[in-house]
Amino acid sequence: SMMRPDYFIPQAEESGLIEPITDQLVATVVREMRTLLLAQPQLHIAINVCASDIQTGRLLDVLARALDGSGIAAGQIWLEATERGFIDVAAAREALERARAMGFSVAIDDFGTGYSSLAYLQNLPVDALKIDKSFIDTIGGETVTSGVTSHIIAMAHTLRLSVIAEGVETQLQADYLRAHDVDYGQGWLFAKALPPAEFIAYCRQHPVAEGGASRA
Repeated sequence: SMMRPDYFIPQAEESGLIEPITDQLVATVVREMRTLLLAQPQLHIAINVCASDIQTGRLLDVLARALDGSGIAAGQIWLEATERGFIDVAAAREALERARAMGFSVAIDDFGTGYSSLAYLQNLPVDALKIDKSFIDTIGGETVTSGVTSHIIAMAHTLRLSVIAEGVETQLQADYLRAHDVDYGQGWLFAKALPPAEFIAYCRQHPVAEGGASRA
């Protein structure tokens, strides 16, 4: 049966099954997305990485083996980790430095919902920051946190990080984010989650411009 990821992922992490699930995901991405990625070199696929893989760097060897001979460039794979993966900053820094040396880009996922600290942002080799949907939802509203989004964007720009907005659902939100120079947006305004064949068809209908990246 179908199960929401926010339910089964914590269960998988607690039971020790998350690493083989991630390995299976990597193999699936290479198998199902290879033709698309080769046809659109500017396109990238993001893979969520668990905290243990950020601390140990284990996944990097898995990725290297999976990509070997595939023709897929390391730069077409982004690694996304939530803030709890960076609590051990020294271990995370070593793994992330190796990841970037191999050509992968690294993004902090769901920023603002966990161990948010300017200190670790300054000291970790990351490329992008993804603003959690809970902040995007406040755009255009008069809530206590409605002003936080602009500060997160400004902080990311100061640190020369790419900025990605999660959960964009309205044109008002998209217009606000464009006005604040947010680099990428993802959410239902662009497309809902799609099965592989439909995702490939979507990407072929909306090819990525030269020098760009997928915004869906």
